[in-house]
Amino acid sequence: MKENGGEIGKTEMSLFATKLHEGNLIAEIDEPPYKGKKVKLSYNKRQFYDRILTPMKSMGLIYYDLYKKTYKISEAFNKELVKIGLLWLKELRKPPLNIKKS
Repeated sequence: MKENGGEIGKTEMSLFATKLHEGNLIAEIDEPPYKGKKVKLSYNKRQFYDRILTPMKSMGLIYYDLYKKTYKISEAFNKELVKIGLLWLKELRKPPLNIKKS
């Protein structure tokens, strides 16, 4: 998605999921003991949609435009996390509740 300006169409996402399903995706590892090694990635196409893409849409990491039929990297997730962080700081600064002990 990043390589395509942060947005890809439904067809491109389907092609990606198919490549992943068939094990035709190759990734290069950047971590020290295996740096430079290439591995084939594979994952069931249906599970990709159910367990990865749908939750990412629900969390706001990816936005799906129903009219344009495109997936787009979204900033909504970051905005929600910032909002939650500010609410947490506000809660931390509140004085403790007075609870009557019997």
